[in-house]
Amino acid sequence: MQKLTFSGLLIIVVITLSGCAKPAIKAGTEVTRFHRNETIAPQAINLEPADEAETGSLEYNAYQDVVATELARLGFEPAEGNDAELIGVVSVNQTLEMQAPKRSPFSIGIGGGSFGSSGGVGVGTSTNVGGTTGGEVTTTTLEVKLVNRAKKAVIWEGRAVRMAEPGGSTRPTAIVRKLAADLFQDFPGQSGKTTTLP
Repeated sequence: MQKLTFSGLLIIVVITLSGCAKPAIKAGTEVTRFHRNETIAPQAINLEPADEAETGSLEYNAYQDVVATELARLGFEPAEGNDAELIGVVSVNQTLEMQAPKRSPFSIGIGGGSFGSSGGVGVGTSTNVGGTTGGEVTTTTLEVKLVNRAKKAVIWEGRAVRMAEPGGSTRPTAIVRKLAADLFQDFPGQSGKTTTLP
């Protein structure tokens, strides 16, 4: 009887991690605020777009309503006309960038040996774990400036930025609602410091 011999079987699992790779998507909302560390008393406020061409547009009106809601929560009363001492200048910008497919930093390889008296079988395979398929990355930025009308001086300004992964929600109004809530959290906030909120 022919004798079957087992010459060896080797299974190797290799996990490689690239520690220096930066994620393409920044998680959360990045919030930065600047002010003079002076008390800003709740009062009437007129809201207007940074770009006059957007005045009265449906898109801007939706953003203005979102910002007005957050300001009202803080005690500021959005008012019609241009008689309020305080002006709120609102700007929303959304950009799209293409993200190339990203190779996962994790790789698993399995290799096989050979067996048999007169022949052998070799098996080898490798696969990536994770990674991204690429696609459009949406970045939405909300900027608000509070301006003293009489002095024509900015007394507070803030910026909130959030990125959406490919396939994630990019509805502008919904994103701006989140940005406004983060921007005015703990108003007026720490001047000159950038914080990240979930």
